[in-house]
Amino acid sequence: MRDQPYRVIQWFTGDIACHQIRLIADHPNLELVGAFVWHDEKVGRDAGEIAGIDPLGVIATNDIDEILAVDADVVLYNPPRERYDEVVKILASGKSVISIMGAWNPKRYEVWPELKAAMEAGGSSLHGTGLNPGLSYELAILGSSVCHEVESIEVKTCERQSTMSPVFIEKFGFGRTEEDLRAGEDGAAEIFENLLQITNLICEEVGLPHDDAKISFEYEPATKRYDEKFLIEEGTMAGLVIKAQSLYQGVPKATVEVRFLIGTGWVSEEFLAAAPSTGWIEVKINGTPQHRFFHEMLEAEKIVRTRSTGTKAINAIPLVVEADPGLVLPTMTRMPSLFA
Repeated sequence: MRDQPYRVIQWFTGDIACHQIRLIADHPNLELVGAFVWHDEKVGRDAGEIAGIDPLGVIATNDIDEILAVDADVVLYNPPRERYDEVVKILASGKSVISIMGAWNPKRYEVWPELKAAMEAGGSSLHGTGLNPGLSYELAILGSSVCHEVESIEVKTCERQSTMSPVFIEKFGFGRTEEDLRAGEDGAAEIFENLLQITNLICEEVGLPHDDAKISFEYEPATKRYDEKFLIEEGTMAGLVIKAQSLYQGVPKATVEVRFLIGTGWVSEEFLAAAPSTGWIEVKINGTPQHRFFHEMLEAEKIVRTRSTGTKAINAIPLVVEADPGLVLPTMTRMPSLFA
């Protein structure tokens, strides 16, 4: 750990970000120096107040030029979806970026040359975490290490979304009809195409050949009306399955299946039966030896689904800031917790 604190900007201030602000405020080696907000009603408010703690003397802004002028080591970037136009500007300003949405392996995107140029110009690094909260691909690669031959890898996850904010519930497409979801360009199809970054990453790290990639979406209708944080009428979407695959000659080599549901009482038994039988992540390694293992969080759902994602991003700060300029892959951040 270096002598002076890491200077951090929190970019967007939703539920996960507020948890991050609280962690930063309590840590002697971290200092919050800026907060960028999306909603006008948060502009001019103290970041500590937004996060539900005492004022920190950091006033939130929605002026990009103002926040980019702040002297900081790293930006904790918490967008509802990937937004590389902003990330390029942040990187070029000399600040490293840790994103909880995408940026895991963005080499397949047209924006990749711009990202590389921005990191070179700013001497900065880019790291992606998030997704359950990042353990899915890490456990898959770890599991492959006991094999002397790997044919393919399958990852399944299952998450309840009732603990998420109404903004995310709506953004995922809950409460809409399948016809509407398949006809539009927003909803899950807009958010989760980035899972192909992870399946390609698994192939690259394990050494599996891949020459194609595909993604599919299945929508589960609500078996009854849900009216708590959000209104979901019977027959509209209460469950969602996204299956991303990297293939070689038409054969799946790495598969990540992400299963979301509003709650077990609103989906069919068949939908639940296809989820991991234990915990919330299941990894199957098809190889020699063939094996399967599970991961389970023994905490309240709020901690599992939201705070773990934010904490993992915080723990990555030292490695990402101290890394050479460039892309810091998820597999490069095996390090102890800052809070140990």
